[in-house]
Amino acid sequence: MKKLLLPALIVAMGAGAAVAGNKAKFNETAYRFDESQGLCIETEQMCGEEETNPVCTWSADNSVELQRFISPTECGKVLHEILP
Repeated sequence: MKKLLLPALIVAMGAGAAVAGNKAKFNETAYRFDESQGLCIETEQMCGEEETNPVCTWSADNSVELQRFISPTECGKVLHEILP
């Protein structure tokens, strides 16, 4: 019984760590593109990549979709809300 319990416990801990690591990996600071300045500007919001979740929008203006940072003058992929 002990020989079976220890490997099962190790596998369960590894699986839990993998899930926690993947979730943290996809959360990132979101940016908005300011057309008047031509700049990708950091917001204080965190968003993720889970495409089944709603699109992440800026808290100051819900019509602005938040994106991934590429360069100071270019934002990239639209990000999505982080749901519990």
